[in-house]
Amino acid sequence: MPGFKRKIFYLSGFDPRGARFYHQLYAEQATLYARTSGHEITVGKRRRLPPHSVGWTVEDRSDDAVTEHEFLGWDDVIRAHWVKNPIGLLRHSVRAYWNFTRLLDWPIVRKFPWGVRFAFYYPGVSTILLPILFGLLLALPAAILLGPLWGGLTAALVGLAVAMFVVRKIQGFWLLRFIIFNDTLAGDRLPGDVDDRMAAFADRIRASLSEDWDEILFVTHSNGSIMAVPIMARILAAEGGRLPDRFSLVTLGSCIALIGNRKDSHRFHEQLEAVGQGDFHWLDIGSITDGACIAGIDPCISCRQPRRARLFQTSPRWFKYCDPATYQARRRNKYETHFDYLRTFDRLSPLDYIGISSGARPLAGSIEAFKADNHG
Repeated sequence: MPGFKRKIFYLSGFDPRGARFYHQLYAEQATLYARTSGHEITVGKRRRLPPHSVGWTVEDRSDDAVTEHEFLGWDDVIRAHWVKNPIGLLRHSVRAYWNFTRLLDWPIVRKFPWGVRFAFYYPGVSTILLPILFGLLLALPAAILLGPLWGGLTAALVGLAVAMFVVRKIQGFWLLRFIIFNDTLAGDRLPGDVDDRMAAFADRIRASLSEDWDEILFVTHSNGSIMAVPIMARILAAEGGRLPDRFSLVTLGSCIALIGNRKDSHRFHEQLEAVGQGDFHWLDIGSITDGACIAGIDPCISCRQPRRARLFQTSPRWFKYCDPATYQARRRNKYETHFDYLRTFDRLSPLDYIGISSGARPLAGSIEAFKADNHG
């Protein structure tokens, strides 16, 4: 029997890639972590865990620790809500942006990092306004060279091509689908398949509380943090509002405040209030260099009652654990930056994801080590 046994439930963001991608990413980063730390770490093969999950075992023989990872699969549900038709994508995007713009609680949203607001509107501006702007700039010279009809058509096509290049460069189509999906959630229009899947996840996590684990971590990334709210609300309601000390919620690159500050998200507000009043440990890691998360803002900022959940919120401080050249190179790819919470850097952080999810040190010890490393 291992000296330390951990259970991890991992919930991805709005990403149609399933367990195969995340298992491969974890295995690659575990190899890097083992090389840097000197730990002997092995990552097992994927195995199906009915009804919706995929599991794999991680052994850290140097620490005599075993972690059972359970990837909570909802990529099939995501693909069902992945808008594919270009005209439909444009139409839904316009509606979603209109809803967010008029229904966000702007006195609170103005406290968000500027980069978040820029990243939120950038895909829409690139998709909708850039073609118009480039078309207008090219219309006159194209009309002089080719005549009004062909010149106008050429200007429109060139404007569209330039805009599509920009959108693909920033993964704008993925961001548009993210915005559309969350507009649906905020409007209390939670689809039945999403609701049912989150309820199943809550039941599975709750069942683990009675199992023999030294630590249980519910880890969410990106949009998964938003979906963690109805899951946690359900678990807390069933457990009388208090969870054992060996349980922690870990939100990476969280964007809870995006829905928490929509005036029409009544159901989500009620669930967030329940989560905020819960008695449990909560680690929230977000970087202001990541425009796809809302860093440094209390997830419960919109709640009526003061938060009781024991939240430790921090930046990952990647610049401290990364060589300058590597850090600058990684910052240039904004899409990949959003996944750096799951990666290992040149120097090991006490809150390195592989470290907190594979070794024998409990999360509380990793948090204290991180505090000492950055404030000592």
